[in-house]
Amino acid sequence: MNDKLISMPEFATRAIYRASRSRIMRVAFFGGFGVIVQTIVFEIVGIWLGLLRPSLATLLGAEFGIITNFFLNNRFSFNDRTHAPLPMRLLRFHAVVSGSLFIQWLCVFTAESLTANTWVIHGAYAGGILLGFISNYTGYRLWVWKHHEEPAV
Repeated sequence: MNDKLISMPEFATRAIYRASRSRIMRVAFFGGFGVIVQTIVFEIVGIWLGLLRPSLATLLGAEFGIITNFFLNNRFSFNDRTHAPLPMRLLRFHAVVSGSLFIQWLCVFTAESLTANTWVIHGAYAGGILLGFISNYTGYRLWVWKHHEEPAV
C-alpha cells in the first residue's frame, strides 16, 4: 500500500509533464489566458461601465485577447517550427480568429437583441468562445504556424 502512495505523486507529476508538452494543451491554456484578458475588457467596458454595447465590447476585448494569445502561442506552443516572418504570422492569426470573432459577436448580438438579461448575454458570450476554439485551433495548425521544411543548403 505504501508503494502505491509513493507512486501516485510520481504518476501525477508525469501526467502533468506530458500534458504540458502537448501542443493542444498549451494552445488551450494560452487561449484560456487570452479569454481572461478578453473577458476583463468585456466586463469592464460592456457590462459594468456600459461604455459600449456588449457585442462591441466583445470585439474590443477580443483584440486585446488576440494579441496576448498570439504572442504566448508564438513563443511557447509553436516555437519548435520554422515558419513565416512574425508580421505575416500575426496577419494570418488575425485572419483565422476573425471567424471566431464573428461567431462570438453574433452570439452576443443575438442575445442582446432578444433580452437585456446579463445571464443570457454571458451565456451567449461563453458559447461563442467555445464554438470558436475548434476553428481557431484548426487554423493555427494548418495555416498560421504551418510547419515549413528547412531550405536545402
